[in-house]
Amino acid sequence: MKNALPKVVGTDDYIKLKNGKEARVILLNNAATTPPFEDTLKTVNEFLQTYGALHRGAGPHANITFQKTEEAVKILREFLGVNDDYALLFTSNTSAAINLFIRLLRLKKDDVIITSIIEHTSNNLPWKYNSDATTVYVNAFDDGSLDYEDLEKKVAENANNLKLIAITGASNLTGYVPDIERISRLAHKHNALLFVDAAQLAPHRPIGMAKQGIDALAFSAHKVYAPFGLGVLVLPKNILETYPVDPGGGSIDMISETDIVWAPPNTRHQTGTWNVTGIIATAASCKAIMETGWDEIVGHEKELVRYAAKELQTVLNITLYVPVEKYITEDRIGTFTFNLKGYHHALLSAILENEYGIETRAGTICNHQLVRRWFKIDDAKQIEIEKQIAAGDRLASYGIVRASLAVHNTKEDIDALVSALKFIAENKHTLKYKPVPFEEIYVCEE
Repeated sequence: MKNALPKVVGTDDYIKLKNGKEARVILLNNAATTPPFEDTLKTVNEFLQTYGALHRGAGPHANITFQKTEEAVKILREFLGVNDDYALLFTSNTSAAINLFIRLLRLKKDDVIITSIIEHTSNNLPWKYNSDATTVYVNAFDDGSLDYEDLEKKVAENANNLKLIAITGASNLTGYVPDIERISRLAHKHNALLFVDAAQLAPHRPIGMAKQGIDALAFSAHKVYAPFGLGVLVLPKNILETYPVDPGGGSIDMISETDIVWAPPNTRHQTGTWNVTGIIATAASCKAIMETGWDEIVGHEKELVRYAAKELQTVLNITLYVPVEKYITEDRIGTFTFNLKGYHHALLSAILENEYGIETRAGTICNHQLVRRWFKIDDAKQIEIEKQIAAGDRLASYGIVRASLAVHNTKEDIDALVSALKFIAENKHTLKYKPVPFEEIYVCEE
C-alpha cells in the first residue's frame, strides 16, 4: 500500500479572478517557494505554545525549546545523511549560507573555484565577488546539461590550485540533475572540496552527503515546504576551527581588554538568537518527506514530469527551451521553461495569473547566461538591452515563463495550465494589461 503524500497548505484555495470567474489557485511556482505542509504548520503552532529562549536563559519553556531544537537538528542530519564530522549552521536562506561558506574558506588569490554556467546566481555571484579566488566556469549544452568533458579539462588545467567545485544539485531552470558522485570523485582526486547548492535538490531527491561524497551543502527551508526564513549550511567541522567571520552574541565564552576565549567551534559561528521556529519547521517538513518515503515522492513527481512534457508540446506556437524527450528519458525535476509566440514573457505570466489563477514565474530566472544563449543575443544586442535596463526598463530583457512542479501538484494542475495556454494562444486574452517596466511586470487594468 502506498503512503499518502503530505498535504500542503493552500492547494484548495479558491479566489475570484479579475474576469469575475472563480478558480482554484494552481501552485506552479514551487521552484521559487513552496507552501508549508499542513503537519509542519501544525507542528510550528504547537511549538510556539512553549517557545522559550534558546541558549539565552533557563526555565521550563527554555528547556523545552532546547530539547526540541536538538531533536530537530538530529532529523536534519538524518535527512541529509551526515554524521558528527559535519556541522550545521543556520542562516536566512541559501544565498546567505553560500556567502557564509565562502568567507569561512578564506580563499586566496591563487586559489581556484570551478563552477558552471547553469548555476543560479546564488551559486555564481558570491564566488566571483565575495572571494579573492579565481572563478572558472564550466560550459553546458543548450538543454542545460553539464559538459563533463569541459569540466574534466578545466579541473586538469587548474589541478594545482583547485580548492573547490561548486555545482547545483538540480537546476531551477531546466530541471537538470548533475551526476554528483562523478563530480565528487573528480574533486577529491585533486584534494578539492565539492560544494552542492541543494536548493532545488532537497525537495525532489534524497541526499546522502557522506555516501555521495558531498563535502558541503546549502539549501533553503522555503524550498522544502517550511517557509519560515531559514537557510541551512552543512560543512566539515574542521573548517570551523578558526575565529568566526561574523562575530557577535554567542561567539565567545569570555572577553577582556586583552584576550578573547572563543566559544566551541560548533557554536562560535552561530551568532545571535537562532531562528528556532525555522529549524523546527524545516525538521518537521524533512521528517514528513522521510516518513512518506522518497520512492513515493520521486515516483509521483516523475509521473507528473513526463505527463507535463507530453502535454505542453501540444500547445500551438509554444516554444519549449528544453526538448521534451529530455524530461521523459532523463532524471530531471519538474521545471519547465517556455514562451508563446506574440507574448512578452511577463505579459503571459500576468494573463495566467489574472485570468486563470495560475502561479508561474517570468524572467531570466536567475540564470542569464543560458537564457541569453536560447535567445541568441550577441554582444551588441546585450549591451543595448543592458542600457535599457539601467535606464529603468527591465521589460527590455529577454526572458521566459517557468512552471515548476512539487509533491502537491496533480495532473489536473497540468491540464489547467495547458488548457489556459491553448486558449491564450488561439483566442488571445480577454483583459487589458499595462506594462510596469521598473517592476518587470504587466498589471491588469480591469
